[in-house]
Order: sequence, then C-alpha cells, then structure tokens
Amino acid sequence: MMPNLLSIEALEADKAFAQRQLESLPDSPWGTARLMWEQRLNEISQQITDLRVSSATSASVAVIFDGLPVIGQGDIRLDFSTDALGTYQKIVAASLATLADEAVAAKGKIKGAKRSKLYIRDIVRGSMGFILEEISPPQSDLFNTPLKIAVENATAFLASLNTPSLDEFNSAIDAAPPRLVSAVQKFAKVLKDAGATAKIVGDDQKLALGLEDVARLSERFTTVDVQEESVTLNGTLLGVLPDSHEFELEVEGQDEIVKGAATDDLVSKYVADNAFKEQLLLKPVKAFLRYTRTYRGGRLLREQVMLENLEPQARTDYPARF
Repeated sequence: MMPNLLSIEALEADKAFAQRQLESLPDSPWGTARLMWEQRLNEISQQITDLRVSSATSASVAVIFDGLPVIGQGDIRLDFSTDALGTYQKIVAASLATLADEAVAAKGKIKGAKRSKLYIRDIVRGSMGFILEEISPPQSDLFNTPLKIAVENATAFLASLNTPSLDEFNSAIDAAPPRLVSAVQKFAKVLKDAGATAKIVGDDQKLALGLEDVARLSERFTTVDVQEESVTLNGTLLGVLPDSHEFELEVEGQDEIVKGAATDDLVSKYVADNAFKEQLLLKPVKAFLRYTRTYRGGRLLREQVMLENLEPQARTDYPARF
C-alpha cells in the first residue's frame, strides 16, 4: 500500500485530469459523458477525503530519486541506490533510537536497530523510487507504531535542515543527537556525489530535495563534525535499566557518575545471564564506553555516552587500600 501523501498526490492528478475532461464537454447536463466524468470526479474527491482522515498505523514511506543516477523511469545505478537507501535506513534507525531522547553512539550498533528495519515492498510507478514499509504485526495496532513515528520524524528533521536560513539549520543541528546528524550528513553526501535529487513521501510528512537543496545541505555540513572516542573506565556499576537501556557508573577516584545508554547486546546479556549480572552490579568493573560528540565550526554542541561492554575488575585493578 502506498504512503498516504503519495496516494493523495496520485489522486489529485487523476482529479485534475477528470476536471479537464469535464470542462471540455458541452454544457448540456444530460450527456452520458458528462454524467460519467462527474461521477468519477465525486469518487476521487471522496477517496481523497477518506485518505486525509485515516492512515495505516505502521511505517510506509516512498523514497524517490532522480538526477544523473537515474535513466528514464525504470533504471537506476545499483551502487547509488544501495548507498542512498542504506544511509536513509541509518537516518530512520537513529530517529527511532531518539524517540525517548535516548543517547545514540556515532558508530556501531544502535539501540533498537532491529526494530528500525524497513523493507522494499514495491517501486513507485512512473518514476524511480521505492516504497519502504515495516513488517506489520499479525493484528493491526490501534496507534502508530514507534517505527512509523520515527519515519515521519526523520522526514520532519530533514525538512528542518532544508531551509534557506542558516540560523534555522544551525538550531536544528544544535538540538539533534550526533548519530542522527551523522546519518543525514552521509545521506546528503551520497546525493551530492552522485548528482542526484530525492523526494521522500510518507503518511504525514513529505520533502523534496532538488539539486540546489542537496548542494546547500552538503556545503553546510562541511562545518559539522561528528567524532567518537573509545574510553575504558574503572568504577562501580550502579545499574542498567532493561527497558530504557540507561546505565549509571560511579567512576573510580572521582566524584562523578557517568550516565548514558547501553547497547542492545549488553542489555540482553545483562538481563538473560544472571551470573553475568551478579558479578557486575554494585561491584568494581571495567567499563568500555564510546563518547560521541558533535562539533560545528569547531565548537562542541552535544556529547553522548554509550556503554558497549563490561567486565569485572581483576584484583590487580582494584585501588590500593591502607
């Protein structure tokens, strides 16, 4: 099933065609052709109205490309489409991970990444695009799935960056988590390097990135830098929350408690392996952390922490006591 806004666009085109046909007919109200086109026009208008007030609760989005990588309406370079769809998937994954303002590492596995997967369900007819959807549960949800919200939020974030105002662009970057910034930066680079344009159409949000828009985005991102740093700290693990993936670590020798998010794999083992948990919780541990920082114009904007792994401290690691 096509995303709502794409379906509405197609119906609006059909409506305009039907209206032109109706206007070309004689004024006589009794003609069969006039009655047929009036009926068709009413049907289309009703379909548009229905779509505007209802939509699916699962994620569905059309990503449509044009420009140098696209030949005609049916051929697209494989290397470009792979890179473009791959970087778009990373944007959605980062958007999903930040729904609850969760910290996300600049690289490596994203918390909840498995839940962010979209699948190519169909191609967009009449242009070179792909309809991407999540695998819907057997029973329809009453509310929008987290992935649908993440897809719509991702489009809205891209739209907030696609502005002539540099101040608005900077404000959006300043407020965004590093992983999301990095993913959009890569998506813009893929489009710019290939000489491509993109149109993203979902149920609630849509965005068109022309050549000028892509060039502007790519140029502005030259002042944005997302860096990562791996750090190992000794300390006491105060806890890991399975639902939110949040952790707290009291750093050894410092009046500091480090907080952030733990990876999916670490949380899974922490929850499933009681022996693993018992040797870590409220015990001296060695924590393997990844700090991610967003800089713009050399100025630090945001810093996030991801806990990637834990192990008990060896006896030789313990601080000396007198």
